[in-house]
Amino acid sequence: MMRTFGWLGLALAASLALGAPAAAFDLSGTWTGKVTCRGTFDGAPQGTTSTSTLLVDDGGSTLDLAVDGVHFSAASYPAAGKPQKGEIAVIRCDTNSTRSADFGGEFGRLRVATNPSKGTGSIAGTSFKASVLVASSVFTCHWAFKRISTAPVTLQGCTPPP
Repeated sequence: MMRTFGWLGLALAASLALGAPAAAFDLSGTWTGKVTCRGTFDGAPQGTTSTSTLLVDDGGSTLDLAVDGVHFSAASYPAAGKPQKGEIAVIRCDTNSTRSADFGGEFGRLRVATNPSKGTGSIAGTSFKASVLVASSVFTCHWAFKRISTAPVTLQGCTPPP
């Protein structure tokens, strides 16, 4: 009888260890890459490509990003069974859905892959932005970044609306 409970206990411990959720990816650090945008500005086609720096403050319960000083809040979605990969949803901090003089903003969906043992990773995907502040504009942007440092970065995050 005791022998049966011993094997059951061992089997239960093994199943709990194997079934435990894996830790999600950590995106903290500094990333370099490009943001390429295509769209219209005041009715005329326009395109831009910028070499950019992306800073990421991944506090676990919060995920804040800044691309060349433009701040975003984000949510992470780790891939099932692959904790080093997944996606993040981003929204620019000053995004405003009220149709007024400051209507506009940016949101996007980005794929992520990290290699914690090497300190490397990639973030790539698409964002959409619109504005009426200076002139009516709408753009689709492609992000492509590689991690260059895992040193912690501290960002303030988005200020809650009044």
